[in-house]
Amino acid sequence: MRAACGLVAVILLGLLSSGCASLPITLPWDRGSTALSASGTLEADETLVATRVTSQVTALPVAEGDQVPAGAVVARLDDRAVQLQIRQAPDIASRLTYELQAQDYVLHSPVAGVVTRVPVNVGEMALPGQVLLAVADLSTLRLTLYVEEADLAHVRIGQRVTLVADPYPARTFEGVVTSINHQAEFTPRNVQTRTDRLNLVFGVHLTVENPDAALRPGMPVDATFDTVVVAGQ
Repeated sequence: MRAACGLVAVILLGLLSSGCASLPITLPWDRGSTALSASGTLEADETLVATRVTSQVTALPVAEGDQVPAGAVVARLDDRAVQLQIRQAPDIASRLTYELQAQDYVLHSPVAGVVTRVPVNVGEMALPGQVLLAVADLSTLRLTLYVEEADLAHVRIGQRVTLVADPYPARTFEGVVTSINHQAEFTPRNVQTRTDRLNLVFGVHLTVENPDAALRPGMPVDATFDTVVVAGQ
């Protein structure tokens, strides 16, 4: 009887193994019991506002963190010289030319968003091409995470990622994988440990929805990737 039971058990195990071999298997990121976590720094697509002329900055009516609509005046430059030329213009054509030039001394935001940088001060001399401030739409941010080659099979375009930021320990945010680098690279230098920097990794790019602008560019976040279904492992 004992031998017969053992034979039945072996047959059952064989049937279970052959029946499950082709089923998809859900694996966590670290191939262990816990999903892989990664850390990164949020970024925003900035629109730079730069001057075309050489002149002194006379006014900066906005500050870092201010919300501005498209077309808002964000900087003024000293235009006394060109205003004098307008008044002394010998003809209408010259006057129109100087009036067009005068427009370069008042800078407008080309997009609606939040002022993220103001690298100049009132009274400083601005040069052509110099950035006076940057504006970004913070409703959608970017995030790059780095994944080791062994984990790359568990990455999918469109995959959901849960994010946590230190200022909001009780709140989670959501990111979505939008692209994956085709070539490996060494982990960037801004990663904390030298051991990690020696790893070959692939950059994974995400978009992060931020409708209430709680998250800001430069803010570090911890990310946990959803598990994915991997067939035939």
